[in-house]
Amino acid sequence: MEVQDGRIQNEAELHKKLYRLRKLKEEQERADAQRERELVDTAAWYQPETDRRSVEIANVEALISDYYMRRYEENTHYRFKSRNGSVSKRKSTKFDHDDKRLVNLVDPKFVKTTKELKWGAYKSSLTVLDDGRCIDENGEIVPVTAHDEIKVIIKTNGDD
Repeated sequence: MEVQDGRIQNEAELHKKLYRLRKLKEEQERADAQRERELVDTAAWYQPETDRRSVEIANVEALISDYYMRRYEENTHYRFKSRNGSVSKRKSTKFDHDDKRLVNLVDPKFVKTTKELKWGAYKSSLTVLDDGRCIDENGEIVPVTAHDEIKVIIKTNGDD
């Protein structure tokens, strides 16, 4: 029997499409497994070198910072610039604070409050009318509409 408009016309065609779907999923699982093996192999050579370079970068940056701070103590306007990079300073103020303690002490204009709808609880309090409109506990119509939908569940052998 011929497929019209690309749609399945009978259960024999449905059987064939389910078989095709199962084979495609198996193919994808093999590809995913191969990718995972390749990622593990890549990490095996990449990660040690990355870790070694990270440690070395941190050591070189520490040496540069130490040299800069010694020169900065001699001259507060010291800067270094070359074609390989530059070294300078930026002064900033860092505050150590505990938000939980401060929130009750400061002016409310500095406190951010957020409103969040508890949809699950609100939804259970609504009553759905025949036309899809919803009313709340007080009998007032609310700007919510409801509609039924059907979800098709397709499982092939081997799916969890």
